Order: sequence, then structure tokens, then C-alpha cells
Amino acid sequence: MIISEKNISKANHLEADICIIGSGPAGISIALELLKTNKKIIMLSGGGYHETIASQDLHKGIVDSQCSHEPLEENRRRVFGGASTAWGGRCIPMDPIDFKKRSWILYSGWPITFDELEPFYNKASNYLKSGIFDYDAPIGFNNLNPDEIIDGIDNEDIISSKLERWSTPVNFAKDYTSLLEKSEFIQVILDAHLLSFETEDGKSINSVKVRIGNSNFSIRSSTFILACGGIENPRLLLASKNQFHPTGLGNKNDLVGRFYMSHFFGTYATLEPKDRESIIYDFEKDNMGVYFRRRWWITEEAQNKNEIGNAIFFLHKANDQSGHRDVLFSIVFITKFFISLISLKSIHSIKNKWIKSKDDIFIHLKTVLKEGWVELPAILKIAIKRFQKRRLPFVLPNVNSEKLGLYFQTEHMPNPNSRISLDDNSVDALGIPRVNVHIEFNELDKKTIISAHNVFMERYAVANVGSWSYTESGLNKFIDEKINAFNSAAHHLGTTRMSDDPTSGVVDRNCLVHGMTNLYVAGSSIFPTGGHVNPTLTIVALAIRLAQHLNQVNE
Repeated sequence: MIISEKNISKANHLEADICIIGSGPAGISIALELLKTNKKIIMLSGGGYHETIASQDLHKGIVDSQCSHEPLEENRRRVFGGASTAWGGRCIPMDPIDFKKRSWILYSGWPITFDELEPFYNKASNYLKSGIFDYDAPIGFNNLNPDEIIDGIDNEDIISSKLERWSTPVNFAKDYTSLLEKSEFIQVILDAHLLSFETEDGKSINSVKVRIGNSNFSIRSSTFILACGGIENPRLLLASKNQFHPTGLGNKNDLVGRFYMSHFFGTYATLEPKDRESIIYDFEKDNMGVYFRRRWWITEEAQNKNEIGNAIFFLHKANDQSGHRDVLFSIVFITKFFISLISLKSIHSIKNKWIKSKDDIFIHLKTVLKEGWVELPAILKIAIKRFQKRRLPFVLPNVNSEKLGLYFQTEHMPNPNSRISLDDNSVDALGIPRVNVHIEFNELDKKTIISAHNVFMERYAVANVGSWSYTESGLNKFIDEKINAFNSAAHHLGTTRMSDDPTSGVVDRNCLVHGMTNLYVAGSSIFPTGGHVNPTLTIVALAIRLAQHLNQVNE
């Protein structure tokens, strides 16, 4: 059952067996797994079916003046379905090395292994509609070309047999509303905002205070699961101070909010391969119609040898905005620009965005007007693919473009000084302190990016397959520029990290908050390290694993 303020009971408290705070991929996956237990579940969604200015304002915070970060409301969605309502759909599992203790990476190591999580990846793939759990090209892909992306590059240090798969993408609210609506065991309460956790003994949560409209409610439950994202999870724990937990729930060792990680990504190097016909470049489809694409991966052996973090590359558009324009990319650029204008709330914001972007817009328009009619058949074909139910993930530049960009995405190292904390001087409309974000990158972050590029460029040169544009000094400058204008792309990781040792983590291997008996945390905030991967597939896998644990505990 899905209910809102106008049809909720006017009683001042509600009862449940399990209360899930958050309605994104983690929260909804847990709820779907628990429906078969016939337990009474209440799920609190911090928004309704559509975003509002008031609900998004609750996500605003402060970026520390000593670092750069996008506005905290920019990449978060306070709406039923959470981040899945704006998710691009990229699905990649973490690698076995990501779970291991690596001597050159401080604070690395999960209390669980890849093998322990792998069965849950299989089920997560079903929820995300990303096909079978198979991310290695030579295995199980009879219709897949087993060759390299570019012949001659792959060796023991870098391979291109790894895949990324693409969800439809799934909007959890839209795709699973019918299951939640029909169930007699769940109440999804829209626009319900957590105010605080309540405890009588400091060891278990008895109830939560919730604001719905202009009314406050108390929800009592045997089990509570916090699943509000990598920034909101630590915020709500820190804000729930009481006589037993004067610095916040789970924060006895001052770890809540620390180890904030994201990923480092971008395009610096460009390639001009000689033989464009033989490159494995475009998206492909498996037998289920699921889109997938190849990428280069810096192998575990190379990571060990170079003492760096995890990294991948794939071919994308060049970052050079002054060079040759691809018609398809130009059309997408123009379309996205004008769609973004619609989302702005003031004439002043629209004017500023236009002033910053008009030169690029005119260059793209010139490309479209000059060459667009020649590409019209291809444009129409791609447009159809983009509007299908399982749509083309994104528009690639033409493989025959003058330059192809080498996009990279790398691991961000865990760092206790990179953190989410509460701001003492600012509260939101609910009276909850806003957050202050301070994100840091260290020398190993930079070394990983540079070493990974050097591995790739060395192999590209040895293979003698084309020319390139790359210098290590130029990449160093590029990294500094990206740090000074950092955007997380909604990858908020590590702020309630998992560890069996309460002195090095906030939750244990079963996602239970250390020192508590019935408060669990779900989502990317529990990642001890983040690998190179987009986090959604792992978020859902861990959520399913938590649901299984709760089933066993409650038997």
C-alpha cells in the first residue's frame, strides 16, 4: 500500500515489524525481498512521486571552503525511487581485489569477500534488468566478438574482455510500484521525513519521530533500516544525539561521516587509431536484448605491481572542445543544454547558464546546420533507439571522428579526513542541521590515474596502431583542474563504512550499527572502498544480502 498525508491514519503513532527509512534502490530492494516474510513493513519516502523545490531544499548543505564539490542537492533526489529516478543504468560489479586488504592502500579491506557477495549480484541483476550476471566477454557470449577492442594492446597488465551492462534503466518507484501497492504487508508513506531515532537504553531503537505534512508521528518497530544515501545516512546518524550517544548514533569512535569517497573520472588523452573498421566500439546486445559494451581494465596483477588503485578506460568523445565536431554529439549537446534550462528556477540562473555556454552552443549549431542533413538517417535511427523501452544508453561519437577520447574512471582512496559533518550554523526546514562536505584526494589518487594512463599508452605505442595526444605533465594539470572543480556524479561512498572492528567501521559485516541491536544501514555509505565501479549494482546486491540476514535472524 502506498499512502500520502491525506490518507494516513491520524493516530499519533504507527506500528511495524520492520521500518525502512529511504525509498531508493537499497530500500525498495530490501522491501521486495522481505515481502515474502509476511512481516509488517513501513517504508518512509522523503519525497513524493515528483520532486519539489521544498523537498530538494532539505538536501542543501555547505561545501567546505578548502575543497571543491558540486552543490549537495545537485546529484541527489528526495523523491520516491530516490537516485534511481535519475540513474543512467550502468551496471558493473566490483572486482575481487576491491574486497582485499592491500598493503599500499590504507584502510582497505572488506570484512566480506567477492565470493560471498557474488550470489547476491545474480539476484541484483534481475532487479536491475541488466541480464545475466556475466561480465567477462569470452564466457557465455557466443555472439560476441572475442577479439580485443584494439588489436595488440591487451596483455597481463591491461585487458579489454571486461564488460559493462546497462539497465533499462530501472526506476525503482515506477517499475515496482505495483508490487508495493498490492502487498498487504507494506505501507509506503510518501513525503515522510525522519526527525530522529529514539532509544530508551542506548542499545536499541524503540521508535523514530517522523514529520508528515504539518504533523509529527512516532513509528515503533522491532527493526530499523537506514537507507537514505551516502550523504544523508551519516547526517541522520550524527543528528540523532542523545544522552547515550552524545556525538550521534554509531559514532562512539568518531567514524560516522568519515572516509567519504567518490570516483575520479574524465577524458584527457585522445587517440587516432589507424584502422577504425576493426575497433570494437559500439554498444552491442546480448540474446536478451541487454546493451553491453567493452572497456579496458587495469588488471589485479598490474595494480599489485604498480601499487595503485583500480582503474578502467573506454572510448568516448574527445575532451577537446575546439576540434572536429561530431554531428550526433552536437545534437545531443544542444538538446541536453535546453532541457537543463527548463529545470532552472530563475531567469537569473538561465541567463548565467546561457552566458557560460553560448559559444559552445553556436559551434555545435554550426556543425548541425552544416553537416546534419547528411547524417539524418543515422540521427533518426539513434533517436528511435533512445526512446525504446530498453533505450540506447547514450550516443557515442562517430568512430571515424578525428579524435577519440580515452575516458577513465578510477578508485578514490579511503581517507578519514575526507568527511561529511554537521554544520553548526545552519538547519533545514525540519530543524535538522545541514551537512558540511569536505572531500580530499591524496597522492595515491593521482598516482593511480597517472600510472593507469601510462600502462595504457605504453601498450598503445608498442602495438603501433595509431597516433595519440598525451603527456604526463598535461595529465597532472588536468587532474588538478578536476579536483578544483570536482563533481561526484552522485557516487557518495564510505561514510558509514563496514568493518567487524568497531574502531575502524560504523557497521559490521551484517550492516548492523556497532553498539546497537536493531539499527541497520544500507547503501553505498557502507562501502569500505569503492573500486572503480558505478555503485548501484553493488548497492542492490548488499541490500538483498541484508534482507536475507534479517530473514534468518527473524526465523
